[in-house]
Amino acid sequence: MGLGLLQGIVSVLVVLGLSPLFAGLVNKLKAILTGRIGAPLLQPYYEMQRLFRKETINAIGSSFISRISPLVNLVTMIIAAAMLPVGFWKPVISFDGDIILFAYILGLSRFFQILAAMDIGSSFEGMGAAREATFALFAEPIFFFSFGSISFISGYTSLYMILHSIQHQNISYEVFIVICSISVFMLAVTECSRMPVDDPNTHLELTMIHEVMILDNSGLDLFLYQYSGYIKLFIYAILEISFFYPFSGQGYLLGIIIFITGSLVLATALGVVETIASRYKMKNIPQYLLFATAIGILNLLIYTFTR
Repeated sequence: MGLGLLQGIVSVLVVLGLSPLFAGLVNKLKAILTGRIGAPLLQPYYEMQRLFRKETINAIGSSFISRISPLVNLVTMIIAAAMLPVGFWKPVISFDGDIILFAYILGLSRFFQILAAMDIGSSFEGMGAAREATFALFAEPIFFFSFGSISFISGYTSLYMILHSIQHQNISYEVFIVICSISVFMLAVTECSRMPVDDPNTHLELTMIHEVMILDNSGLDLFLYQYSGYIKLFIYAILEISFFYPFSGQGYLLGIIIFITGSLVLATALGVVETIASRYKMKNIPQYLLFATAIGILNLLIYTFTR
C-alpha cells in the first residue's frame, strides 16, 4: 500500500470518527447559547451505541428499498468522505471532474432516502419526501455555482485541486471566497436539515422535513441514518473551512490549528443561527435557496469582470 493511499484512508477515518463529535459540539454550543447546560459533547456516540444495540423493526408492507436505504446512505457518505481533501493529504478518490461525482453521490443518498420514505406508505413520510425533493431542486444549483465558479477561475475540475488552488492573494479574491463561503453555509444548513430550513429538534410531524422521513425506522436502520447525517454535516464543515485554509501554503502544525479553530467557529455559527433564527414558512424556503444561488451567480460575474 502506497503512502498516498494510506494517508487518504487515514483522512476518511478522521472524518468518520470525528463527525459525531462535531455534531455534539454544535448541540453543546446551542444549549449554552440558550442558557442550558446541555448534553455532553460525546452524546451522539452514546445515542449511536444505544441504537446499535436495539432491535430493528420494519414497517408492515415495506419492501427491500426500506431495508437497503440506510446502508446506501452510509456507503454514499463514506464515498463522499473518500473524495474529500482533509488537510494536506490527497483523498482516496480524486480525478478530473470528480466534483460532479461528489455532488451526485450526495444526491444519490437523498434519492434513496426519499424512495424509502415513500415505500413505507405513510402520508406523513410521503409529505416529508415531497418537501425534501422540492428543496433539493433549489439546493443543487447552489453547489455548482459556488464550487463551479472556483473551478472556472482556477481551471481545475477536481475537488482536491480546486480547494488546494485557493490562495488569498488580493482583496477581490478574498471577497469572492467570503461570498462563496456564505453560499455554501446556506447550502449546508439546507442539506443537513438545520435552521432556518428545518428544525432538527422538532417533534411535530406536520412541520418536519428530514426527521419525518425516518419516523418508522428503528434500531440499526436509525443508527445508519443518524450516523450518515453526522458525516454529512462534517463533510460540509470541512468544505466550508477549506475556503479559508490554503493547505498548500501552510505547515502541518499551523494547518491543524487553523482546522480546529475553523471547526469551532463554524460550530458556533451553526449554534448561533439555530438559536436566533426561527424556522421559515415552507413557502419562503425556496426564496431563501434562490437567494443563495443568486449571490453565487452575482459573485462569479463580479469576479469575472473585475479581474
